[in-house]
Amino acid sequence: MIRRALRVAVWAAVFVLAGRAWTAETPNAPASLNGKPAGASKAFDDLVLYAPGHFGNSYEAAGEAEMGALLEEAKHWGFNRYADWFNMDDCVDPFPKSRVVKLSHAVWESKKRHFRAAMARGLPCDLAITPNHVYIDQCRPEWAAEQSDRIFGQLICPSKPEARQAILANYENLFRDLARSGVRLSAVVAAPYDYGGCACARCQPWILTFAKLSREIHKLGLRYYPRLEMHMIGWWWQPAEHKEFAEWADREAPDWIRRLYLWIPYGQTTVGQVPLPKGCQVAAFVHIGYGDLPGQERYFHLGPVIAPARLEKTVADLKSRGCRSLMAYSEGVFDDVNKALLAGLASGRFAKADDVLSAYAMRYLRAEEPPAAVQWARWLRAWGQPFQVNAEQAHAELTRLPGASAPVSWRREQWRLKCELFRLHARIMQGSNWTPQRLALVDQFWATQEELYRKVWGLGPVRHIFERRYTPLPWYQSWAKHQAELARGIGAQQ
Repeated sequence: MIRRALRVAVWAAVFVLAGRAWTAETPNAPASLNGKPAGASKAFDDLVLYAPGHFGNSYEAAGEAEMGALLEEAKHWGFNRYADWFNMDDCVDPFPKSRVVKLSHAVWESKKRHFRAAMARGLPCDLAITPNHVYIDQCRPEWAAEQSDRIFGQLICPSKPEARQAILANYENLFRDLARSGVRLSAVVAAPYDYGGCACARCQPWILTFAKLSREIHKLGLRYYPRLEMHMIGWWWQPAEHKEFAEWADREAPDWIRRLYLWIPYGQTTVGQVPLPKGCQVAAFVHIGYGDLPGQERYFHLGPVIAPARLEKTVADLKSRGCRSLMAYSEGVFDDVNKALLAGLASGRFAKADDVLSAYAMRYLRAEEPPAAVQWARWLRAWGQPFQVNAEQAHAELTRLPGASAPVSWRREQWRLKCELFRLHARIMQGSNWTPQRLALVDQFWATQEELYRKVWGLGPVRHIFERRYTPLPWYQSWAKHQAELARGIGAQQ
């Protein structure tokens, strides 16, 4: 006991524990965790955490104190800016007087609380928008936008004068209320697709209709925030649209766009070589809601995600590309490790993903000494490709990792439940017919997922991309068909 106490004291003297910077030279500390990181350098101006609270995700469910704690940790790893989007899906216009507090009122009030929580931590705040996405009570048939594969949602056509006025009135209300509530906005960030767009002939080319509408909205914002910058998100833009947009901006709106967060397609680690308006900063929109490989898991259907190989390469490639800023697209706390990875690497605090994972383990997972943190890092890294993990072995190893006897935190518990989900999945995949035993395994799978959602993450009803039907599991469609047939049979007998 005495020898162990001395050993712990030595490590405590050498390192700042709980995930903070490592401050002394020692042969046992990874080089990039010492006071002068080896090979790590700050290459980015802004690291933006884009955390839209919608569809029942963690951010929509989070209260002010919880969101403040999440932002505190995001800042610890290196994020220095915050963005949110008011997704009007399922919401009525919250600004007419009402005696009833509806979903739209609750969601909008939470936005303001989250912005203020970010401000309290010194994080500049950006409002993301998809300009022609409107409230459900504004979706009049005569105003409807024409939709397509990239264009969907509660959309109205901005080429119809009355619809355009409704769009502008919406943003006038948002800017006014934010300013009145004490929220300081630094930028408005517009995206043309995915809950935005119109494919009608009058709106073509859409990228320019979008640009002109965004410019009008930005001018409204300048009334309340005279220094408000205009940024854009390149999600789903095509190369020809970049060319058309850059030419229009240089001709009609020089020096208007300060930054464009270019899209990184799934499975890639850098942005394309596309034309930008003169003076526009090249930046990147980084999806942190999936693992190392695309298509295997996305969002939180199968528990927490981690992408150590992908994000390490992404940061290196974006540095080489000359990107100046990054926006991390996050859909909840399930990507907590990826937040640490992206910000830790891009901020220059760490040179390698494994070093971030070791620091993460020391901060959150009761790994009190560096060798224990290395064990955790190795265990976590394997989940970058979750369908290659032997879940039975991973679960057994988890019970032996340092800190197993300490009080369980949500960050550790989510990984235990991920092991359980993959253990059940592996057993379900061993069969082909829907026997009572196999159906019972599926029931256990959903019960485990429910435990993760409700008891660990505290989620309410999840919607859209998070709904069960979008799970990536190969047995789901067959099971759902069997359940429907079973229900029809029961109904016929009643």
